[in-house]
Parts: sequence; C-alpha cells; structure tokens
Amino acid sequence: MMLASTTDSSVARRLGTLAIGLLLVACGVASMIRAELGVAPWDVLTTGTAEATGLDIGIAAMLLPIVFTALGWAIGRAPGTGTVICVLVVGPVLGVVLDALPTHEAMAPRLAHFVVGFLLVAAGITAVIIAEIGPGPAELVMLAIHDRGYPLAPARTAIEIFCVAAGWALGGQIGAGTVVAAVAIGPILRWTLSTTGYGSANAVEHAADLNAPGA
Repeated sequence: MMLASTTDSSVARRLGTLAIGLLLVACGVASMIRAELGVAPWDVLTTGTAEATGLDIGIAAMLLPIVFTALGWAIGRAPGTGTVICVLVVGPVLGVVLDALPTHEAMAPRLAHFVVGFLLVAAGITAVIIAEIGPGPAELVMLAIHDRGYPLAPARTAIEIFCVAAGWALGGQIGAGTVVAAVAIGPILRWTLSTTGYGSANAVEHAADLNAPGA
C-alpha cells in the first residue's frame, strides 16, 4: 500500500504508528545495551562502531543507517518515507535514553533491563510493520540484494552475520543476549502480529522473518 493511495487521516495515523514504533525500538535497544548481556545483531555493529571510533552511541546509531541506506540505494533500491524517519529518529532517541539509564553491577537489574528492552523492541517492530510505510535501512539492502536474484532469507542472514562479525571485531556487545534476541524475535513477532490482526498468516510469517531489531 502506497501513501499516495490513502486519505490524509490514514497517512497521519500510519506515520504516528511508525514514529511510536521507532521510539519504542530506540528505548528498547538502549535498555538492552545497558543490560550488558549482549544485544541483537544490528546493535552489535552499532556498539562496536561506537567502541572503535569513540563516537557517542546515538551518533553511531544514526550513521550506520545512513551507510546502509546509501548502500541499498546504490545497488538499486531507493529509500522510502519509513527509511528516512528511521534514520532521523532511532539514533538520537537511543542516545538520550541510554544516557538517562543507570548502570548496574548486579545481575538481577541487568536481566530486568534486558527483558524490558527486548519487549519494547518487539512492540516497536510490530508497530513499524503495521504502519507499512517503508523498509528500514537493513531491509533496504536486503531487498536490493533480492532484486538481483538472491532469495530473501539468505540475504537477510548474510546481513545479520556481517553485523555480528564486524561488530564483534570492533568490540561490540555480544553475549547470551545476542543469541536470545536472534532466536526469540521471530516467534514473538509472529505472535504479536497475529494478535493485532495484521494481514494473512503468510504475511505475518514473512514480516516476522524479515524484521529484526534495529533494522
């Protein structure tokens, strides 16, 4: 569904849903980072970039989507409204929230940070998918690769592996939380999307498989 085919109120509602979703994702990622138990693949690269360059993590979280958006555009996929909003919203909000969150040595509050963060990310991604306004930067690259004849799932997997490998090499957060996020996000998104009545069963399966945190 294209924005041009909707009424003004529908466009405004979908933009609002997208903005809320991205805010939830940013807050959730910040909470998962503060837990220091490992983050989702995209965020491994974000934390690694910040660690290696000395940049504020909010800046790193804004620069990486710009790089991925440029790459996707260069290989054949133009960014959409959702892509641009993602670039503008997630990084700055993540930086502000992360600065506001306290650090903890004890495991119990760190686990709480991780669980709350993960749930916020799942809720945020659900809202982003429901808004149907455009792919995130990682999805833009994935779809551009798909346009060149490669299946979607292997293209997505390759991007995830690259993010983890490059992020780990740069010193990013990787741990048990990375595995939990990678394994659990798909099933949880299938449930949340089905609960909200989003699309058909096939559409739910497709969206859940292709939308990961930070994407």
